[in-house]
Amino acid sequence: MGDWKIGNDRRRRSTDQLRNFKEANDGQVAWDTEAPADFTYVYHPDRMLVRSADVGSFDSAVAALDKGVLEDTPRVDAELLDGELLRYVLPARVNGESVPELLDLLEEAGLQRGAASPDHWVHVAPGGGGSTLCPAIEPQETGLKEPCPPEAPRGKGDEVSVVVVDTGWNPPSGTDPRTPWLHDVDGDDELNGPDLRPYAGHGTFIAGVVRCTAPETKVFVEGFCIGGVGGGGVLESDMVVQLEEALDKDPRVINLSAGCRTRLDLPSIAFETFYRTRLHKLDCVLVAAAGNDSSPAPFWPAAFDWCVGVGSLDRDGRVSDYSNFGVSADVYALGRNHVNAFPDGTFVCHETPDKGDVRVFSTGMARWSGTSFSAPVVAGLIAREISERGCSAADARDAVLARSAYESDPGVGPIQTLRQPYF
Repeated sequence: MGDWKIGNDRRRRSTDQLRNFKEANDGQVAWDTEAPADFTYVYHPDRMLVRSADVGSFDSAVAALDKGVLEDTPRVDAELLDGELLRYVLPARVNGESVPELLDLLEEAGLQRGAASPDHWVHVAPGGGGSTLCPAIEPQETGLKEPCPPEAPRGKGDEVSVVVVDTGWNPPSGTDPRTPWLHDVDGDDELNGPDLRPYAGHGTFIAGVVRCTAPETKVFVEGFCIGGVGGGGVLESDMVVQLEEALDKDPRVINLSAGCRTRLDLPSIAFETFYRTRLHKLDCVLVAAAGNDSSPAPFWPAAFDWCVGVGSLDRDGRVSDYSNFGVSADVYALGRNHVNAFPDGTFVCHETPDKGDVRVFSTGMARWSGTSFSAPVVAGLIAREISERGCSAADARDAVLARSAYESDPGVGPIQTLRQPYF
């Protein structure tokens, strides 16, 4: 019996997601457990990331390995973030050691823990730990004709630049009379056709949430998996390149409804290096989804103290059952049953329990749930604060978080929540 037949719908869904993801990225996907449903993190099977400051230690540890572990010397195939982060391609391992197993051996040989890491896969509002790799649900049809949460009244402040780093942009939504709040939004065309791919419309939907929350924004959607490449995911080493490109738009706020778990739950060295070499020098705030694992384990970059991690609330103000909590969620906002812009087309569900169901989208709108959609609420509120007060991004972030209410949720503990109405 295959493991896809074992367990409940949650385990089967995790297995569906991971196998679909592997198929979309042939030869580039591995995970840390035997059964797909039990995975914690996903990584490239032949790559490793090393901080430039730790290259000497890495080379010494490689030299100290027992002969026969590696068939050749690891080689650098990319120098990222001004050479502060190096990406190595690993040679064949004689006994078939995985990247995590090789890291264990290198650390035994003297490499400091955390100096090197797998090149983890970052996925759209992802998950792990036997949970999810994507939004809490697949998109659903809706008969509603107005966004929910609704469009805020337009203020009198200056326009604020927001970049949504995501799956790309659906250009027809920007001129569609059914979604007028998306006028003048721009981005990398995700190349939708009548048959919608998994994760199609994700970036467009998020741009809609930002615009509804903060109409005085100039929104650009930076695409990291255009045309379905990557199956909604991107490697850490490629994501920091996308974030660098996002900075070319001079954003005050970046929304990233994506992230990853990591080996041993160590901080992502790719995101940490991006912050240290780029983001901390700028008047810009990164807002990230906390993830949909129902877990307190750190989810990066949301778990960094310099990033605003956002968990999901249901409409009754309780933490959504899928939402991560703890260190990855600085604040919680509505994430359940958002309604916003979505491409017209036919979508075939890929995940248990809805696998094979056909959904037809013909209203320019969809209903969707997940921490993916909590994050742009907070990103929009920060942008709105910048516009109305003319303040720095950091001051706007602090002001928005200061308006959150301290509450307690059974099973989660003390939390900070932003309740509707938001304006």
